[in-house]
Amino acid sequence: MRREILALGIFMLTAGAALADTVPQATQNFIDKAAVANRFEIDTSQLELKYGKKADVKTFAQQMIDDHTKIGQDFKATLSEAKIEAPSDSLDVVHSAKYAKLRVFTTENGFDAAYTDQQLQAHKEAVGLFKDYSANGPEGPVKAFAQKTLPTLEHHLAMVKDLESKISNSSATGASSGTSGDMKN
Repeated sequence: MRREILALGIFMLTAGAALADTVPQATQNFIDKAAVANRFEIDTSQLELKYGKKADVKTFAQQMIDDHTKIGQDFKATLSEAKIEAPSDSLDVVHSAKYAKLRVFTTENGFDAAYTDQQLQAHKEAVGLFKDYSANGPEGPVKAFAQKTLPTLEHHLAMVKDLESKISNSSATGASSGTSGDMKN
């Protein structure tokens, strides 16, 4: 009886390892990139809450933290359902460098614009990643997650584009307010 249980246990471990080995490369690439993107959006939004000045940008940052925390939880649940090991919850080299660069902009007036620029780029990349995987990824829980999450990311992209526009307009207005005469077209 003990040998049968031991053999069953070894089989289960071997089968689990085999499942992890059978993850299609496209799925593994998506998983790795999605995990890093999600972590980056949370981490940089936490910087905005700490160093940002504009209330509307801070509100956006808090929504990014809330939404991406939930996305991260859903992502881990999806991977568990698919019997795929979740990647580490950390930034890769590229995103670590972007994060470090953003920290440089913790000046009195520069942070909000630098943050929204980073969020704009991050959400463009995330929408592209999720859109591609939604269309071309293998059927299964990971693809369903991508399809379910894509509208949220597209909404975030629209929100950050609006913020970027407001910040650009307020910077242009602020820069020209000290000059005499009307410089607007």
